[in-house]
Amino acid sequence: MKTTSQPEFQQFHIEGVNHIAPQDAYDCLTNKSAVLIDIRENDEVDIDLIPLDNVLYHPMSVIMERLPLIDKNQNIIVMCPGGVRSTKVVNLLNIQGYPNVANLDGGFKLWKSLGLPFESILPSGEGCSGHCGSCGSGTDSSCC
Repeated sequence: MKTTSQPEFQQFHIEGVNHIAPQDAYDCLTNKSAVLIDIRENDEVDIDLIPLDNVLYHPMSVIMERLPLIDKNQNIIVMCPGGVRSTKVVNLLNIQGYPNVANLDGGFKLWKSLGLPFESILPSGEGCSGHCGSCGSGTDSSCC
């Protein structure tokens, strides 16, 4: 997994957390060299998701309970809407002894803006943009 020690596409960072660019993450997912853990809550995943086999759903609200289900012997990419929550979860996984974990730099918002695969129940062009901290307006903290 090609990671960096500093994010390139988001401002939030915790020392010791590695980040992976969306295109590099997509390459790892398509060649099956990593899994993506989507930590968004169920109501967020109900709106849009990444349609790949190696995407696992472990909402941040229950991540501690789900740790026994997450294999430490794999490359793990953690995703949330803008990279803030996922950076925190990567830090948690690092503390818990997961050796190969990275935050999806820029989050799902950047993934979508780059045209990487996703499915949505919303018409094209709608969704989070303009309505949360990672998108610019800062009006919805659940998007971060």
